[in-house]
Amino acid sequence: MLLLGDIVRRHAGYRGGRLAYVVDHADGRSDRVTYAELNDGVNRLAHVLAARGVRRGDRVAILAHNCVEYPWTYFACSKLGAIVVPVNTRYKRDEIRYALDFAEARTVLVGPEFLADVQALRDAGLLPSLRETLLVDANPVHAAEAAERHPAITALAPLLAAADRHEPEPLDPPDERDAHVMLFTSGTTGAAKGALLSQRSYVLQAGLTQTMNGLTDEDVGLSMFPMFHMGGWATPLGYWSIGGTVLIMRRADPRAMLAAVARERVAYLYAVPTVYNAMLALPEFGTFDLSSLRLLGGGTAYMPREQLERITGAFGVDAMVVMYGQTEAGPVSCLRARDLWRKAGSVGQPVNDVDVRIVDASGGDVPPGAPGEIVVRSDFNMLGYWRMPDATAAAFAGGWLHTGDVGLWDAEGFLHIVGRAKEMIKTGGENVFPAEIEQTLLAHPDIAECAVVGVPDPDWGESVLAVVVPRAGSSLSNGDVVEHVRTRLAGFKKPRHVRFLAELPRTASTRQVQKALLADRFVHGW
Repeated sequence: MLLLGDIVRRHAGYRGGRLAYVVDHADGRSDRVTYAELNDGVNRLAHVLAARGVRRGDRVAILAHNCVEYPWTYFACSKLGAIVVPVNTRYKRDEIRYALDFAEARTVLVGPEFLADVQALRDAGLLPSLRETLLVDANPVHAAEAAERHPAITALAPLLAAADRHEPEPLDPPDERDAHVMLFTSGTTGAAKGALLSQRSYVLQAGLTQTMNGLTDEDVGLSMFPMFHMGGWATPLGYWSIGGTVLIMRRADPRAMLAAVARERVAYLYAVPTVYNAMLALPEFGTFDLSSLRLLGGGTAYMPREQLERITGAFGVDAMVVMYGQTEAGPVSCLRARDLWRKAGSVGQPVNDVDVRIVDASGGDVPPGAPGEIVVRSDFNMLGYWRMPDATAAAFAGGWLHTGDVGLWDAEGFLHIVGRAKEMIKTGGENVFPAEIEQTLLAHPDIAECAVVGVPDPDWGESVLAVVVPRAGSSLSNGDVVEHVRTRLAGFKKPRHVRFLAELPRTASTRQVQKALLADRFVHGW
């Protein structure tokens, strides 16, 4: 069977002394973990969770910044058959409540920065399924102080130190098709959905990624993503699948990333456009030794030729790949280095073992050059949405996963992204649904009407535009609008652009807001 826990178990036995990962800290420190230490930590955590009642199918949430224990959580749950629920560290308190309550998490591992929020929600009775809160903090003084302030909190470090280090033997062993992780993604109604992906899916895509990019067990890679993100788990897992080493950044700080590439001799660097731009903007960019790099990666959907030329030229690396995928779909296509310049602007061809079609509204295939919805089918696809059978059925209508993205084939079978079939805004690798922001804006006493749309952004792919109709007599400013959202929702959801109108453009028949017109006005000027 294709089980994630077997990856670290085997490497610990064959190459236990090899460096598995490095966690970089903002203060310059780094934690260095071998494969033997990784498997040891995984087993200890699995025994801790099992002793506290975690069984196959139970949800174990984690709300923490990237740390040594984050990979342990993924692998420990995989060995028990439990479902990991990574929670976005940018969430505000009410968003944290929704995630934990919706998933019915019985156990949550919490970093010290988020302890007060979780404890406040628990004290208020807003997390009825939660039975155990484990504090992830290696500092024994901090852990003791936290336990004294919050008697319901249990410090994880002492439990790990006393735990069994041998392989766990659950009474109900996991299966490769079990749900392994629940990743939150917005849906067509604006309500967050929990996409469930299997152990089999992750094992298969981990090996595929590394083979496709030509990386070996001697290579060092860098993961810029937070580990609550699909890329934050899938990227390191690719290196672990082949016995390589990965550098896990605590946060995507451009200067720290460049320093890490030089220090650890990183061979492959993947980053989203906004991070590349931030790195190139550093005055000291040219002082970093980047000679170890032989491959760059980027994407999320579309990278224009000018952007590719600027990045590769500055880094002195001509080889670059552009990836396209989705939380629900997994990897879909890749523009490989060999095709980069003649097919710049496309997202390449479907990766191995993935079927891709472009269909019209009736589900029929469209000819090359004609736009349609991208639908995919592979072992990388999600199992479905957590406790949302209707949404799952709609997503897999006709037996294919509907991405909601509009694309077209060119004459050589390369995929091009045209736009979004859904209203979802994809900004900097995060999914944002306009309805949530609109509801938040309408709670402001000086806002009469509003509409939120995604607009093109050279750094973020898309950014959030809020179009607001202020109430008569108000003196609302752009900053007021942005601050109102920023204090209530995760930072990536706040508008980057605000425009004021006396009234919103609406259709004559249904009186629906013409959002496409608003986006077009922004692009071509107001």
